[in-house]
Amino acid sequence: MSYWTIFVVLCVWFYWLWTRRRYYALIFKISGPLGYPLLGKTLDLIDKNKDPLSVIHTHSEKYGPLMYTWLVTYPVLLVTDPDIIRDVFTSPHCTNKSVLYKAVTNGVGRGLFSSDDPEWGVHRKHLNPAFGHKILLSFMPIFNQEVNKVLKLFKEMGECSDVVALLQDLTLKIAIRTTMGVNADQEYGNGHNGNLIKSYQCVVENMTDILFAPWLTNNLIRRVLGVYEPFNSCKAENRNFIRKLIANKLNGNGSDGKNADGSKNIFIDQAIELLRKNLFTQQHVEDESNTIVLGAFETTANTIGYVLILLAMFPEYQQKAYEELVSIFPEGGDFDVTYANIQDMIYMDMVLNESMRIMTPVPFVGRENVKDIQLSNGMVIPAGVQFVINIFTMHRRKDIWGAAADDFNPDNFLPSNMEGKHPYAFIPFTKGIRNCIGWKYGLMSAKVALAKLLRNFQFSTDFQYNDLEFYDSIVLKLKQMPVLRITRR
Repeated sequence: MSYWTIFVVLCVWFYWLWTRRRYYALIFKISGPLGYPLLGKTLDLIDKNKDPLSVIHTHSEKYGPLMYTWLVTYPVLLVTDPDIIRDVFTSPHCTNKSVLYKAVTNGVGRGLFSSDDPEWGVHRKHLNPAFGHKILLSFMPIFNQEVNKVLKLFKEMGECSDVVALLQDLTLKIAIRTTMGVNADQEYGNGHNGNLIKSYQCVVENMTDILFAPWLTNNLIRRVLGVYEPFNSCKAENRNFIRKLIANKLNGNGSDGKNADGSKNIFIDQAIELLRKNLFTQQHVEDESNTIVLGAFETTANTIGYVLILLAMFPEYQQKAYEELVSIFPEGGDFDVTYANIQDMIYMDMVLNESMRIMTPVPFVGRENVKDIQLSNGMVIPAGVQFVINIFTMHRRKDIWGAAADDFNPDNFLPSNMEGKHPYAFIPFTKGIRNCIGWKYGLMSAKVALAKLLRNFQFSTDFQYNDLEFYDSIVLKLKQMPVLRITRR
């Protein structure tokens, strides 16, 4: 191909893209930064000196609850308006994730987190029973047993420099036992989880880089840019681990065919049964298993850790939580937390919700409409638009949460303060048609851990709340982890 031909092709493409951008701008009549020619705001989002969370949060605050921008060839609507979020989350034409989620597919496979309809709808229907109420209740002994092991660790610690990293070991063990039916300590030894956590973290960090630079999904480009490894080796390690768990199950997992904990009908049971009925392929089982293990341990560890950090910064709220726990569990130690106990943790609910408001587990969610949809404000959105639901900023909107919306205050979730709040103003697990399949699972395991930890230990820190800095790595993370002092009660 001659240079002249290349020049003409680029000119035609540029003209098409320019007219397309003007077309959408005229339709939407919404303000927002269009960014650079051809690339839109892509450069700002992949700039290593700029965090996507900071860029998107700043733009949302500047341009308001509905903002229009552009990423290469994709028109994007950035949303912090609860009404429009409800429109998107409840529309049958918006169940597909944004094209940005190709990064997730590249990292862990086409599981529930990133697959499109109709595959997503079929898989979700088949896998819902694995997170039914009776199944979740059967996990309570596992939650208690694994948290008791962490209590022993905390008793020997005067301080902890990274409480989330410590909790990841806990939540990964719980995730593998409850979803895959295997006790990792017994099967692989105590040191195995550390390597697996590092491997998953490597994949997540690379997925974040790819998220706003989708051309990095191409292995050849990654090799040329020198970023092919260790991403692919970590993916392979995770995949091999999952395959071993699946093979273990297919081979009967022991003489009686039961899971390591004697449980039945958990996630892996459902997936294997679907495989035997030819409703799932081997690839489906691997992808869904890989996705569910990562999802079950990553966000739960962050949620528990962030609650401990925030309560360490605000001892008055920690004391209230402790007093409630003493009324439920008069004796400390390795007591068992029951489902009925969880229902009695009223103040703990408020603390947990406020923590997820301030430090939402997943700051952004992307959706794409496959057909034209009409929003509640009357605007008609043509098919193919990328919606970025900015949960982080919406959870901090002062017109919704008051002048002190940036502050941590569990009283925000008093019944009197929640009256009149839009039902989509607080969505830590998203909502609507494609909400998180494991949200009840996550809350139950988090409450068991928090009840045991806060009843038995007091947490404190010199780190100041206003010094917390966040960044987006698919999930919300802290740039600097506060050191926590741990005192036995």
